[in-house]
Amino acid sequence: MKNYKNILVDVRGGTGKNFAFISIAKELKEKYEHVSVITPYFDIPLSSPYVDKTYRPDEIRSAIEDAGDDTLIVIDHIYDTDAFIRKEISYQDAFRLACGLKAKDEKTGGTTAVSELNPTKPFPYLDNQKNEILKAIKDNGFEDFIIVQFTGSQSPLTQVPSNEKGQPDWSKVPYNGQNTGLSRHYPKDLADEFIKLFREANPKTAIINYSLPNEYRFDGVFQYTVPYLTYYELSKLPECKGIVAIDSSLQHMVAGVTKAVVLWAHSLPDSFGYKYNKNIIQPCKRDGIKYFSALGPASNRVDYIKPEKLLDIVNDKLFGKEDK
Repeated sequence: MKNYKNILVDVRGGTGKNFAFISIAKELKEKYEHVSVITPYFDIPLSSPYVDKTYRPDEIRSAIEDAGDDTLIVIDHIYDTDAFIRKEISYQDAFRLACGLKAKDEKTGGTTAVSELNPTKPFPYLDNQKNEILKAIKDNGFEDFIIVQFTGSQSPLTQVPSNEKGQPDWSKVPYNGQNTGLSRHYPKDLADEFIKLFREANPKTAIINYSLPNEYRFDGVFQYTVPYLTYYELSKLPECKGIVAIDSSLQHMVAGVTKAVVLWAHSLPDSFGYKYNKNIIQPCKRDGIKYFSALGPASNRVDYIKPEKLLDIVNDKLFGKEDK
């Protein structure tokens, strides 16, 4: 491969994929003088100290024209590569190879990449949102909090019909937790029971639900319609004890920032996860599952972890002596 001076990457995928990509931005900046990114989730690279220029998808012509002969142009197709389809490579290594970096062979148990963002620099209002949420939690008698994500596979950029007041009406967007090839959600009845048990065991710890407005709601849980980067700022607070999440955007966004317990269904941490998290691999016949959306949804049964067992693991990881 030619030795390029700069790089331009067109990241094609959802929120989690963009956060996974940005975790190698520091490595890109060490190799290339100028790092540019094209993505509809433009606020993510704008929050990275290692990205020099960000373009939206409708600016792709400008991005290509700005890139000279000394710029490596990468169009993201990592989901369609042989090694990724066969589960032989991690998210980050797939991006590394596409971008002219060496793979780190971090497949077993997940990567050690860390999210390094500074969202309040381009978006200072996030600091006020974070403080308002923390105040609401404290005003309700809680000392600290955790963040949970039990649903996903939707984009916050979804076109939402408006109501009579011209406001987005998420009730008109039905949620389907199994609308992707790989089942990743944690069933609502089990999540309800876990939340009930957690609140009984940790009465001074609030629960914040990271989700879009049409996804599951839970009794006694805080839920806000705010930018996802507000949750990044929340995760950095000392009052944040950690997260309990599925394989979706939250775990990628806060990678290495706070403690995490992550539930795995059809997917595995070897490809999509982080080694330093507590990764719970729920029993499932995965041998025949390939990471290729063209195959359609997998129907393999998942034996989901019982809420009582999940509570024990969460208490140990987030409140016990286990290291971050």
